[in-house]
Amino acid sequence: MARIPGVGDLLGPYRITRELGAGGMGIVFEAIEEGLGRRVALKVLSLQLASEPEFRTRFKREASVLARSDSPHIIQVYSHGEQDGCLYLATQFVSGGDLAARVAGEGLPAPDVSLDIAAQVASALADAHAVGVIHRDVKPHNVLLRSGQGQVHAYLCDFGIARDGDSSLTSSGVVAGTYAYLAPERFRGEAATPASDTYALGCLLWFLLTGRPPYDGGLVQLAHQHEFSPIPQLPGASDQLNGFLLRAMAKDPAARHSSAAAAAAALRAIRASGRVPDQHFVVPPPATPPYPSYPSGPSYPSSPSAPSAPSYVVAASVPPPLAAPIAQPASPPPSYATPNLPTPVPRSRRGPLAAVIAVLAALVIGVGGGVAWHFLRDDGGGTDSTNPTLSPEPQETPTDGETVDPPGARVGPVTPADVNGDGNDDTILIDNSADQTLVLTSDEATDTGFGDFETWAGTAYGSAKVVRGDFSGDGWTDLALVETDRVQVARSNGVGFEAPEDWGDVQLPARFKVTAGDFDGDGVTDLAYLTGAGEDFIAIDVALSDGSTFGTASNWAGVEGWKFDDMKIGAGDFDGDGDADLIELGKPSEGGVDLRLFRSERDTFADNELWLYSATWEWGRTHPVIGDFDGDGDADVVVMLDEGNARFVRILSEGTTPELESQHVDVDDVAYADARPVAADTDGDGTTDLVLLDRSTATVRLFRYGSDGLEDTGRLAAGIDAENTVVVGITR
Repeated sequence: MARIPGVGDLLGPYRITRELGAGGMGIVFEAIEEGLGRRVALKVLSLQLASEPEFRTRFKREASVLARSDSPHIIQVYSHGEQDGCLYLATQFVSGGDLAARVAGEGLPAPDVSLDIAAQVASALADAHAVGVIHRDVKPHNVLLRSGQGQVHAYLCDFGIARDGDSSLTSSGVVAGTYAYLAPERFRGEAATPASDTYALGCLLWFLLTGRPPYDGGLVQLAHQHEFSPIPQLPGASDQLNGFLLRAMAKDPAARHSSAAAAAAALRAIRASGRVPDQHFVVPPPATPPYPSYPSGPSYPSSPSAPSAPSYVVAASVPPPLAAPIAQPASPPPSYATPNLPTPVPRSRRGPLAAVIAVLAALVIGVGGGVAWHFLRDDGGGTDSTNPTLSPEPQETPTDGETVDPPGARVGPVTPADVNGDGNDDTILIDNSADQTLVLTSDEATDTGFGDFETWAGTAYGSAKVVRGDFSGDGWTDLALVETDRVQVARSNGVGFEAPEDWGDVQLPARFKVTAGDFDGDGVTDLAYLTGAGEDFIAIDVALSDGSTFGTASNWAGVEGWKFDDMKIGAGDFDGDGDADLIELGKPSEGGVDLRLFRSERDTFADNELWLYSATWEWGRTHPVIGDFDGDGDADVVVMLDEGNARFVRILSEGTTPELESQHVDVDDVAYADARPVAADTDGDGTTDLVLLDRSTATVRLFRYGSDGLEDTGRLAAGIDAENTVVVGITR
């Protein structure tokens, strides 16, 4: 007959030495792995749960989820198995115990250390989200601490109720999580998301700074407070710190940080600001609304308590925040200011009484002495018919029975625009008034350098933001259609754009910017998203293409104090190392324009570098175009300036530093407001040209750089409604 082992027993290769803790899911032991002498934490599932297929699956999933993680802040799994009907999981042993026990035994850490611990937990969440895993139960009991060598190291553990993108383990409708840290949408029965983990992170930080969760009471009181109570603020804290809490615990998931990585960067920036007080925060207990108290719902057992551990110490290995200004000896740029964070406005979906009634109606009281709280069904999928999505009209592809072979991936410093594989970049235009997508092919045999306008799709792709790139890696330039909830790709077949295909789901705010480049150097074009509108923090997330789909977007950079509306972005291989970097044309707080480079490290962006500062340029009257304008294999920038007419200035990359040319070229007969330039190597010679749509005359013009500078080499009447036409480039 199956039984839970005890001290002295052997379970698999592990000899149990003592019991560390017990709870509803099972028992956690300390054990020694025989043969290696390694001390482990051995988690044994209760026999009742081990007999239930759903919980067996969940328990085994915890092992596979953690085993594939390479995060320094997620507890390491050594092995898992089954013996005599007992399921067990052997993990890294952390001698410092869990955060809840540590606070109970030693008191709160200093606020500076609390920020450090929260940032480490945020990094763990970012790593989990990057592999498609949502934790769903972030709380002090699930944060283990190890002190030593002048620092405290935090680990996130107990992924037993986590869910990855393919899991349906919560289809029974049970809401997993601990109510004091549960996001308001989770009380309503909505699916767990990275944003709900971010909310729990905000609640965890409040606990670290005050010693209690942000809200108190029974289940109904907690549901009411998480949904409707004002977001708590710390008396005497900086605007940055209170602003973080406002954002992390925003009632609306869309108002929270764009990613856990962005939250981690924000926490590190607050810590580095030096405006964190030394003393603890004293706050009054939260007011409890006048609703009847109910027993607390089930939760997983505490992580093991330990003997008295060393005092909290400040970690010495926390990386600094991005965006430390890089000074230029000749003309140092102004620094970015960090204004006060705005207070998010909570959503108002329904009145408090209606919400409480809905929660009460969703509760099912269990039998046998236990209480299980069942909420609305959470199946993690399905289609919301109230949320219309892009459904472009079918288009006819003018193949005429022709078969065209893909030319193969083309590698270069900038994203190509060769839709037909002849080696020359073409010009793609979306005519919204006629609801069609046109291609102006390049043709060296003509006087203008252009061929004919061809209809490549019978749609303008609705409200999607459209950028170009070789997303499939076959050598033909495709279109990526980016919306707030999904990304589609309309692939080129050499003679037309095929009907769009779903390439992945995204979670983007209503306002975002997107640029295309090969950020990991694998020969296919990826996407980078800039978010942070309305905030004093920006995040840059990258979704990598594998040739048939985009992976989950992960955070590659975040900068506190920068404004979304003061940034123009683009991508190209500026240092010649084979992967695209991100370039940013920004507006410093003291005026002028600066150009900053985020170098790709193939899984993140390095700290931004200041490449150029001009006190005389006006940000609102400048426009960057990315290309290899000198043909040396490194991406460059051409900036179009507003001088009434359009003025073009080249900034050439030398691999490590930029060179601003002293000369400029004026196009006197085109007003800046009417000029729409795009980069294209129309003759395939390796040097990028400029194609310019003059909206005032509906004329497409070709400019090439030669020994005498920028030369006007051809123009073609477009015969389109130029005012309602978009020239497709790498950024929208």
